[in-house]
Amino acid sequence: MRTNTILSVLLLAASTVVPGCSCLARDAETYRADTRTVLETRNDAIKTCYDEALKADPALDGTVVVTFKVEKKTGKLLDIATDTARTQAPAALSDCIVKALDGLTLEPVDQRQGDATFSWTFKANPPKQL
Repeated sequence: MRTNTILSVLLLAASTVVPGCSCLARDAETYRADTRTVLETRNDAIKTCYDEALKADPALDGTVVVTFKVEKKTGKLLDIATDTARTQAPAALSDCIVKALDGLTLEPVDQRQGDATFSWTFKANPPKQL
């Protein structure tokens, strides 16, 4: 009898925590970490952006700062844009990174909209001496 009572309490607690919703309410640190994980899926594309920019300027260094929103109903990254006031990299590199992030979705979706700012810092390797 005691086992049944404990099981009933656990089932009741589970049903009140998640009342038919498949979305989460992340804390700020988890939201940040999960968003970073989604962005990291595009690391290869971002590296390609930088490699292309290095062809024009082999000593290219700089930071690209991007802002966006995470839509609460879909998890889609929206309004992805370069923060031009804080970006010290050529527009071509910044534009390439913005395009690389297009189409990303945070899953599972969150109950709250997220406003995010992420930055990438690029530093060219010095040429090797022969």
